[in-house]
Amino acid sequence: MKEVLNIEPLVSEKFDLALKSGDAYFFESQVHITGNDRGENSEPIACVPWQIRTVPALLKKPSSGDKQKDNHGEDTKAQQNREDVFAPPYVPNLLVKEMQDFTVLLNKFCVLPKHFLLVTKDFVKQELPPPPELITTAYRIIQQHNPHKPGEEVLGFFNCGKESGASQPHCHFQMVELAPENSNLAVPIENLLKFIERDGKEDTDIHMLPVPWQHFVALLSPPSNDEELLMYLGNRFTQLLDCMVSATRDVALINGLEMQNGPPHFNILLTKRAMHVIPRRVEGFDLNETSWTPFRNAQAPENTGMLSVNALGYAGLFLTRHEAELEAMKSPANSRIAEVLARTGMPIPLQVSNSKTESGNAENQH
Repeated sequence: MKEVLNIEPLVSEKFDLALKSGDAYFFESQVHITGNDRGENSEPIACVPWQIRTVPALLKKPSSGDKQKDNHGEDTKAQQNREDVFAPPYVPNLLVKEMQDFTVLLNKFCVLPKHFLLVTKDFVKQELPPPPELITTAYRIIQQHNPHKPGEEVLGFFNCGKESGASQPHCHFQMVELAPENSNLAVPIENLLKFIERDGKEDTDIHMLPVPWQHFVALLSPPSNDEELLMYLGNRFTQLLDCMVSATRDVALINGLEMQNGPPHFNILLTKRAMHVIPRRVEGFDLNETSWTPFRNAQAPENTGMLSVNALGYAGLFLTRHEAELEAMKSPANSRIAEVLARTGMPIPLQVSNSKTESGNAENQH
């Protein structure tokens, strides 16, 4: 019998308890929406209603190792495992659900409410691609989500490797509940799916989003059978990785560069409609190296300007820590966001035709 994975009520209950007890921190933020140009002649990137979220508290975020102590200096709360924060013993108010192979935990530090994690029980390195069982469980949670508002959905994301924004070594798939803004899709980048859904390819092909960085997408038509779903999602993920490796090789050949050694760095986005893979070059972008106001001539406040970009940035949810960073990122047609993501992502192999992204067609089906 299929396990019920509509865990939103459990997440909501534990989120409230964790905030009240001080076991989790929620950081207030202000959101600015840029772009969303719907003109027929607009560039695709201008159609994304990018959300730039400013979170001043991140400049002084508490350490995950901070202790809760009473007036005598003694520990009064259950503490996370110091060696591995995603391993037992779990803080009771952060533990949502235990399954056979995975555990659902609340994220201790939340910018988006009810941010939760699907964690492997056994230690698996975060720098390795996630196993198909983890992707499939995440997708089933997304499928079984019961929205409270029209268009609301759960976004799953995975940061693979240090240059992708990964902050913990233990394998974990992250999940957030998103509501649409201004009649758009809940996941802003998926407003661009309309361009690939009419490009003439079959649903079994791998597409590239029309953006100035490598962003591969597989549209999903999942089977209902559990075993078939595991194989289906595993195959789709393999196709995406094949395209990523092929494009990376092409970029290296075209530019006369050596292939990087070691495991690749990339982000995964997972929604009901699609699975995305975005290869990464670097994790951070330094606004202090630009001529953008107010960072031109070192006019910005001290300790600002270094942007950390993880999978949420490529989903259309951009994070800044200060009004100065927000001011620098606001621009017509999303051109500055596009520049940041192109610099932290991988360049497109311009001499490679779109047909090369179809390595995930019937010849690779199992």
